[in-house]
Amino acid sequence: MEIKAITIFAIFMLILFLININNIMLIAIRQNKLKKGLAISYMIISIFSGIAISSFLIWKFFIS
Repeated sequence: MEIKAITIFAIFMLILFLININNIMLIAIRQNKLKKGLAISYMIISIFSGIAISSFLIWKFFIS
């Protein structure tokens, strides 16, 4: 039971981390301190990696 709670907490923290990183990137784009192409590609990679990791953890959570 403790492992499932840790897994849910890890998924929650990962989602919060990705949301904060994307907000920081959007602020940097607005202030013209970062090139748009680089920031958008980083945001897309972080979103897809977050989706992949969380879907794997959810799948593992329901299997076990």
